[in-house]
Formats: sequence, C-alpha cells, structure tokens
Amino acid sequence: MDNNKLLRASEIRFINLTGHDVFIGSKIVVAADAKPVRLLNGRVLDGEMVIDKKNTLSIPIYKFNSETQIVGLPDPEESTMIIVSAMVRKHLTTLGYSRADVVSPYAIETKTINGEKVQCANALAR
Repeated sequence: MDNNKLLRASEIRFINLTGHDVFIGSKIVVAADAKPVRLLNGRVLDGEMVIDKKNTLSIPIYKFNSETQIVGLPDPEESTMIIVSAMVRKHLTTLGYSRADVVSPYAIETKTINGEKVQCANALAR
C-alpha cells in the first residue's frame, strides 16, 4: 500500500492481530482475530537462582538474545490495515521492515463506553 494514498474508512479492511479488541476513538471497535501476531523470543541460559537451599531447589534464568522472530504476520493485502501490538510494530522497525499496512494503537486514553471503562486509541502509529 502506497504511504501517500488516502483511503476512506469504508474502503479499508482492518485485521486486528493484537489478541484483544481494539477501540479506536469511541465509535469503532475492531474485534480481535483468533490468531494474534506474537514475538517468539530467542533466549540463552544465563545461570540459575537457588530458591530453596535446604532442598537444593533452583530455577533457570534466561536472557533474551537477538534471535527474536515475529510469528503470524500475514503478507500485505490491498486496502487492508493490520493492527498489532506496539511491541510487534517496534520490532518490525528494529528489523528494518517498512510495512505501511502495519499499525498499532497510539495515544491511548480511558473512556466510558456503554457504562464500561475501556482503553481507546485516539490514533494509530506506524
């Protein structure tokens, strides 16, 4: 999708891959897709922590490395915007990908809709 092309909201199909419903403003709700995009973190063992000396019980400690992968992001489609978490979108940028069709909720504000407090995005970010 061309960055400079303006689309009317009625011409855009939203796919919400955040794992939860996204409220845009106070009028638009984009239901969560069944299979959200996830980051699969690469990690290496970085020692262990003893949690019970008497019974010599310990748990491993891992640290993340640079082998993080994005899992479940579909290919671009014409007139389709894919909503992902800010963490996924930021990781795409870190990897050097420029996807004009991938956005995340931005300028979050708590609003009351139908008597329920919800987090609403006042904007979307690339």
